[in-house]
Amino acid sequence: MTTLNNSSHAMASDLDLERGGSTDRISHVENGKDGRVLENGEYLIIAGTRYHRNEFMQAFGGTLNPGSAPAPSRKFGNAAPIGLFAFSVTMIILGFCTCGVRGIGAPNVMVGCAIFGGGLCELIAGIWEIVAENTFAACVFLCFSCFWFSWAMLNLPIGIEKYYATEDEFAQAVGVFLMGWFVFCVLMTLCTLKATVAFFVMFVSLDLAVIFLAAGNFTGNPRLLVAGGSFCISTGLLGCWNAMAGVATPQSTYKWFIPVPIMMPGAHKPKMT
Repeated sequence: MTTLNNSSHAMASDLDLERGGSTDRISHVENGKDGRVLENGEYLIIAGTRYHRNEFMQAFGGTLNPGSAPAPSRKFGNAAPIGLFAFSVTMIILGFCTCGVRGIGAPNVMVGCAIFGGGLCELIAGIWEIVAENTFAACVFLCFSCFWFSWAMLNLPIGIEKYYATEDEFAQAVGVFLMGWFVFCVLMTLCTLKATVAFFVMFVSLDLAVIFLAAGNFTGNPRLLVAGGSFCISTGLLGCWNAMAGVATPQSTYKWFIPVPIMMPGAHKPKMT
């Protein structure tokens, strides 16, 4: 740790981008090569690589970041809340329609939101997450923009159901469509096991929403569809909670409105040495 102490002040100006420092902010040291996480003042050493504390991002639902990782080398606004809010509002509307709220019997009213909110808005947010070097968020947003565009197509009056002999066959096809997306949702959920609790629970709720909707289409059981719609609503509310964590600051609202991140067991926590 002696080498780190001697060079910490020299590196500080290079690592602080807020004061116009260099973007080449990572250097290798001899300490910590055994994989331990060491901490010394404003620096972290992880497996022989030194990071400035401000450069190290913890798992956080507000940035759709599922695990601790170095912060991106570029500084942009946080696009994750945009995609999260667009996804969440679309999910809530789909859930209301599926549950038959106010006597609604068809989900077609959410087609516009699926195209422009869940579809187009998430597409743009996903592209920006690529620029922000957040692979997980880019994957989730871009893939779910595909989902919402596809779901909108299924509910537009363009005659897709006419290619099936019966309504039941079309329902079975929709169930298969949802099962494919269920596989994707489960894989993304596995990538949130070391994220915040709210982040993880949101993806679990999403898994349940998709599997219940698929089961409802396979069996024709309206109770399963209502259960799926209920989990759509809970997923949307959890998504709004995570998105709020990404936009609410002490400068814009009171601290009790700012979601507090509670970490999952096993999430990275630097240890003092």
